[in-house]
Amino acid sequence: MKNEYRILPETPYPLGCLQQGNDLHFSAVYHGGSECGICLYKRKTSRRQLILLDERNRSGSIYSALIRDGAADFDSYMIYEDGVLRCDPYAQRIYGLEKWGRAVAEEDLRCGFGTEPLRPLHRRMYIPYEKSFIYCLHVRGYSKSPSSGIPESFRGTFRGLEEKIPYLKSLGVTAAELMPVYEMQSVDQSRRAGLPDDKASAGTPSLSEKDAATYLISENGSIRSSENMKKKINFWGYAGGFYFAPRAAFCAEPQNPSAEFLHMVNAFHDAGLEVILQFYFPEEITPQYIMDVLRFWVSRYEIDGIHLKGAQIPDQMIAQDPLLSDIKIMDYGFDYDRIYGRNHSAPLSRTLAEYRDDFLYIARRFLKGDDNTLNAFLSAMHLNAADHGTINYVCNYDGLRLADLVSYEHKHNEPNGESNNDGLDDNCSWNCGTEGPSRKRSICQLRSRQIRNILTMLFLSQGTPMLFGGDEFGNSQNGNNNPYCQDNATGWIDWNAVKQHEELLSYVRFLSGLRSNYPLFHQAKPFRLMDYKACGYPDFSYHGMEAWRPDLSNYSHSIGMLYCGFYTQETEDHSFFYVAYNMHWKPVTFALPRLPEGMKWYLLSDTAAAQQEESPLLLQHQGQVFCDARTVCIYIGKGSCKMPELKARQSF
Repeated sequence: MKNEYRILPETPYPLGCLQQGNDLHFSAVYHGGSECGICLYKRKTSRRQLILLDERNRSGSIYSALIRDGAADFDSYMIYEDGVLRCDPYAQRIYGLEKWGRAVAEEDLRCGFGTEPLRPLHRRMYIPYEKSFIYCLHVRGYSKSPSSGIPESFRGTFRGLEEKIPYLKSLGVTAAELMPVYEMQSVDQSRRAGLPDDKASAGTPSLSEKDAATYLISENGSIRSSENMKKKINFWGYAGGFYFAPRAAFCAEPQNPSAEFLHMVNAFHDAGLEVILQFYFPEEITPQYIMDVLRFWVSRYEIDGIHLKGAQIPDQMIAQDPLLSDIKIMDYGFDYDRIYGRNHSAPLSRTLAEYRDDFLYIARRFLKGDDNTLNAFLSAMHLNAADHGTINYVCNYDGLRLADLVSYEHKHNEPNGESNNDGLDDNCSWNCGTEGPSRKRSICQLRSRQIRNILTMLFLSQGTPMLFGGDEFGNSQNGNNNPYCQDNATGWIDWNAVKQHEELLSYVRFLSGLRSNYPLFHQAKPFRLMDYKACGYPDFSYHGMEAWRPDLSNYSHSIGMLYCGFYTQETEDHSFFYVAYNMHWKPVTFALPRLPEGMKWYLLSDTAAAQQEESPLLLQHQGQVFCDARTVCIYIGKGSCKMPELKARQSF
């Protein structure tokens, strides 16, 4: 091995260590130490060579260098500063079979997956929020179970997720949202004996080689740890990590995570599906670093959206960044006046969206039949903003699964090892009469109906629906509402449930198709609740036991919603829709509004009967309809009536 290498000055950007032919481009941020440099590890033998850098290599707090012929001898490195070795937070690949935190000098966009170049083959996409159906999942948990039907070598990996693309397409999904996929420690630091919480929650990774003997990375699903660590697995991945490196544990061929991740993105784009990534940033992470991370994933992998999680997120910087101007950006709220300016009008492209729990709790309370919930439910169902999207969901990764929402009134997190003290206490759930699994027919039927009821609320709301993977066919976590550490059957999707809940899966496909095919259920602008086209009907209206006279009292649990087909485009279907929600424990009779001449009401779906009609049933009595207890019925008004010619073309 050479004892000396020719070190030349280099531009400070990009940060990281990249191979350029036989040379290494190195650039890193230092913290003001008296000695700065890079520690290189020789291929195969892991023998080390320390290269110190001086003022000639410094630009501000960045030291950079071009190491001639370094790529021929070395394949990994660590940052050296004042006797301490730490991993490069800008590393695009991490090596950790024996020691945690050594970064790999990545070949600059020239390595590949098989014979494929590491370049995006399909540019990123943008599907408007009003036409989107988002499907959230955990890469490993979604496909790891043997019941997934995926080849064993692909289970729990990006390649395994590719195997499920036809299934996602069959659901009508337009975007897959992935829980964190960047490299991180698979073992939760905070669980090691004697490790203080402030060190455990550090933001940008900076483990020294001394710490490396204790913390080890996962490699293709296997976990290594030292004896003094409690083996608490960080399954979900909401922690600081090495944000520039796709996670090797999610790869069928972990020696090349970048290429395998890109292969997956290309496969999704080829199928017409967006890829949205979640990023969790602890408050210690600087805004500049966050911006570098997001720009990197968007420019290198052409991802289609980001879901921001954590504290101190620079929302305004992100929303106004030119590179991110055509991707979905989701958070729990934005300061729109600061982003768009005061008195702003709707932007040409709604790229921002709010991802909040409001709809979840309102829909769950209305489903249970709680008092004082109807008016909040009405607002949530037609909530839609002109300047941003709204993501609606009834279950998320945290909290009870949809099947458990109607089967448990209390969380059952004992397997997590925290005496059931972790996880949400208020789940707004109802077990339908028995806690946990039941073989009683009446309870099973009621639970299935309740699931269909709340799914109808979700898909017919005006925001963008988000479904968590497996909820569409009744996947259960046995009442565990916080399986963050359950890298096992509890945290994995049980695909055997598909056979047990085929009717439920069919109903989800029906709802997805209904929403996609009829623009009334996915408007780009908010309903006005008024007859602004002078066609005789408002765009959206409420009804009850009497048409046009809803009961909006605090004790009301029933409502009818009329969608007027005259407010669609001239080239679109002008069918009317009436959706009757009865969350009361007694049956209710609704009065259907009179349709324009030439149109008649047909029954399209009834959650009490577990049916959705391919050929809608013509109602014998057009005036009143019976709606069973805890039931949602969907009616369609069809016929030969045409939208008023002149008034329909007026601009408002």
